[in-house]
Amino acid sequence: MKHWKKMAASLIAISTMVAVVPTTYAMESEDSQPQTTDTATVQTTKAAEPTLLASWDFTGKNGTTNSAIADSTGKYNLTLKDGAKIEQYGDRSNNEALSLRGDGQYAQIDDQLFKDAGDSFTLEFASKTRHDDSGKFFSFIVGKDGSNDANTTDQANANKYLMFYNSKTAIKGVISNNNWGNEQGSKVTVSGNDNSWADYKIVVDGTNLAVFRNNALIIFKANTGIKMSDLGATTAYIGKSFYSVDEYWNGAMDDIKVYRGADLTMPTAVAISGTGVVNNKLTLIEKDSTKLTATVTPDDAVSKNVTWSSSDESVAKVAADGTVTGVKAGTATITATTELGGVKAELPVTVEPMNAQNAAAADLDAAIAALKVPAAENLPLVAKGTKNGSAITWKSSDEKLITSTNEKYENRTTGADDPYRGAGIINRPAYGDGDSKPVTLTATASYNGGEKVTKTIEVTVKEKTRIAPDTGYAAVTFESDSNGGEKAWVASTEKNDFFTFKTRNNGQAVLTNDADTGGLRDMFVLRSHEGDKYYLIATDLKVSSMGWSQNQVNGSRKVEVYESTDMMNWTRTNGDGNGGITINTPNAGMTWAPEAYWDDDLNAYVVFFSSRMFTDDTRTTPVKNDKTGNSSYAQVRYAITRDFVNFTEPQMWQDTGYSRIDSTVRKIGGYYYRFTKNEQGGAAGDYITTGKSIFLERSKVLTAPTTEASPGQDPNTGWQLLEQALLPFEGPETIKLNKDDELNTKDDDGYILLSDNFAYRAFMTTGAELSKTTWDNPMTKRYPDFNNEKKPVKAEPGAQGYITQGANGGLPDKVRHGAFVNVPESVLKVTKSWTAANPTHIEAVDSTTKAVYNAGTRELTATVTAADKGTLAGSVKFSAGDWSKTVKLDAEGKATVTLPASVSGTVAVAYDGYTDGLVNPSDTTVDGIEQGKVDLAELNKQIAAAEALKESDYTADSWAALAKALQVAKAALASSDQAVVDKAAADLSAAIAALQKAETPTKPDTGDGDNKGDNAGDKTDNKTDDTKSDGKLPATGAAVYGVSGAMVLLAAAGIALSIWRKRRA
Repeated sequence: MKHWKKMAASLIAISTMVAVVPTTYAMESEDSQPQTTDTATVQTTKAAEPTLLASWDFTGKNGTTNSAIADSTGKYNLTLKDGAKIEQYGDRSNNEALSLRGDGQYAQIDDQLFKDAGDSFTLEFASKTRHDDSGKFFSFIVGKDGSNDANTTDQANANKYLMFYNSKTAIKGVISNNNWGNEQGSKVTVSGNDNSWADYKIVVDGTNLAVFRNNALIIFKANTGIKMSDLGATTAYIGKSFYSVDEYWNGAMDDIKVYRGADLTMPTAVAISGTGVVNNKLTLIEKDSTKLTATVTPDDAVSKNVTWSSSDESVAKVAADGTVTGVKAGTATITATTELGGVKAELPVTVEPMNAQNAAAADLDAAIAALKVPAAENLPLVAKGTKNGSAITWKSSDEKLITSTNEKYENRTTGADDPYRGAGIINRPAYGDGDSKPVTLTATASYNGGEKVTKTIEVTVKEKTRIAPDTGYAAVTFESDSNGGEKAWVASTEKNDFFTFKTRNNGQAVLTNDADTGGLRDMFVLRSHEGDKYYLIATDLKVSSMGWSQNQVNGSRKVEVYESTDMMNWTRTNGDGNGGITINTPNAGMTWAPEAYWDDDLNAYVVFFSSRMFTDDTRTTPVKNDKTGNSSYAQVRYAITRDFVNFTEPQMWQDTGYSRIDSTVRKIGGYYYRFTKNEQGGAAGDYITTGKSIFLERSKVLTAPTTEASPGQDPNTGWQLLEQALLPFEGPETIKLNKDDELNTKDDDGYILLSDNFAYRAFMTTGAELSKTTWDNPMTKRYPDFNNEKKPVKAEPGAQGYITQGANGGLPDKVRHGAFVNVPESVLKVTKSWTAANPTHIEAVDSTTKAVYNAGTRELTATVTAADKGTLAGSVKFSAGDWSKTVKLDAEGKATVTLPASVSGTVAVAYDGYTDGLVNPSDTTVDGIEQGKVDLAELNKQIAAAEALKESDYTADSWAALAKALQVAKAALASSDQAVVDKAAADLSAAIAALQKAETPTKPDTGDGDNKGDNAGDKTDNKTDDTKSDGKLPATGAAVYGVSGAMVLLAAAGIALSIWRKRRA
């Protein structure tokens, strides 16, 4: 409790300081990207929610040409003209879309639609373009077709329109009431737009115009001075211009939606916050960086995007994401400006010079800030500072709970060196023992051998979590390359049978990427090493927006990382609202198909992913080689983490000169087995000759680098090739069957291998069969039809080969690259009940308490079991009448008590359910217990031992304690309570043990000169005379009088001795 009070006090003491500047707007006279306007012209009133008027998705219309297509309401038509038609597009998963190939092809929408839409409407659609940036075409237009190509002064006959223009390199959105002479809006340059799908939204709100691309605002013009009703007509074309000399557009559109209403709320203020911002100021050290956050208000502002700038980049530079870095000593001002309205906030920055002490301190601050406390996973106690590279050592106050830096650590000869050098490995208290006491970690850093800096942090280690057997399976997959298909769907099995998957959340996606590219693909899920949670990592990729080629050059360097305890309620590991985590280097073109596996040597997770590499950060010149015809290729890299927040610098893992992607790993016995896709269209070296297929390798060192695919590689130091073309196509996954799955083998060795062949395919095998696999003895030699989808095998224990069973093989119906994971019953229940409208969580499982009484020993044993057969913690209370006793459960869920002899009749036995609330309480009773006979043997034994002692041999204080204990013990002889008897015996035994010997007195000197005293040579004084008073404790209270009499006699003897001495003198 004291620890939590300290933590609460610390949190209260920390103030979050932000720099806030009152609302200001800047005027711009030229077109901008986007444009800004004076505040007086900005409409900030929140509009009503837009209402859908019409939509076209063209489903089932493939091949339709020169005819009208009704919208979803049946009220409005879109008419295909002059050869325009509906076609399927492979880059939208064969979705049907409006296809225009120029040459006079266009489509016309009923005038009535935009009449009904009025002055405020929203138009959404997906589009791709094949048109060069000629400036002489319209992709979409609505308004008055004045057939006036030149006269811009004759406004009565002028073309008046709202226009959208989509070329390979630019987007334009304008509104005009007088030909091109009064176009209000702008044209912006975009990348990755050539023949690539993107999502667009055009919003007209009175006189405000906005254009969004992939949810990002790219064009904005406030106070255009023109409303839709000013255009005079609502003629609407797709692909045709009002200017007769213009070209017809070459492109495509899909998923067209028109809404009545718009919502364009403008920003009114912006605030800057971040680590280190104090009193509206920031102090940095040279080379130090911190991430600033700009908070734009109101919450429903149409755009919360800001641009960052520095008044002096030679002092402090700021990146597009708000990361500010100190360059040299001095002062500068960092400014965040909203892209709409030019609202600004300024933050003064002071950069202090770098010195060894500052550098080391910055590294320690970063290292300590990275720690999640209390600790439930190994801690990332880095040996090298992430800011400045200082050497850091860690000392733990309790090595049994958290390890210190291993001062004798030596780098490995193969594979990754431990970035933590042995530090940070935790040993969690057993489930039921509670969290540990605080452990003090002392970190010492030195920069370039300079002055050492030391800082400390207290860390509590969490007790182990509750564990239950896995009784089902869950899967996370995505649907397709099309818009809306690049999200995470969760499926789970109906029972403990792998081939009974059903998509949950009423068939809807569970997780959507709310940041970065907006896409989630190639999800991978693993349970944490300690079993507390699940981690989900996914590719930050939206093919429907940028296409394939651009995403391999200008793709994201981030991964999207989430965590959950129940597979349905996901939060980002780095905090919701922070987007993905950058784990790749700036010269990497992509970060695809991330997966992770626990490394037993590093005591950490290894995260691996595919990348195309470039020679520098501009990503203009790819790394090439002559093996692939002097073209770029994909390789696999890895980074190390312990918390899925902080990652080491990525390293090369697989670079053979040939394209490799989609690795997955499974440890069986002492080997890591790696399944990887050969991304080449054909051979990838001398041994892998089949393109676009999955091969198998093994190694004892997970992070060992691979530069060649060969059966001759030593698996003790590298990756040995075992088999090529084991599985078809891509996205391999593996899962071990649950122990009680009826398809598992008797020795619990069943496995499922899966691959994404445009839908998941399942192949059964065993760990033993995988372990037998070598280049000379491949799986497909032992089982020739193992990967033959035309020859499925029966799903049964020990089956070897392709399984087809039930609808979609019993696998998830969202069929693209994902992950499969074993789950216990509590998680399985959440997956089945959870919906976005009613998100459920893990509920407590029921328990059963049974009790067995042994009348001979009077021992009563309670056994508690959970319905899911999981581990238990907590206590059992035994009670009867006024007597009760609480006993902690042992590891087997048992608690035993010996009943006092006085207890009879009915005993209540109640399990309390433990503090984590994961198991419900339960109770029972035991009837017919007879009163027991009190066992006095031990008590009589101790009384006899006490009465055999002599008072004169011991100190008065210790003898008094014994006398008191003996008195209580004799009174207990009449008790019917065994506990009272046992306590009295124990207390008397303790009093005997606590007796202290008295010092032996010496006789006075007799004056005879021998200085030996009267005891010298007296061999009879210390002998016991059994016929005289024995000095033992009397049996009654008369001992007090005996002691008093003895004292009187001693006093008289002393007086007589004194008189005798005087007479002799």
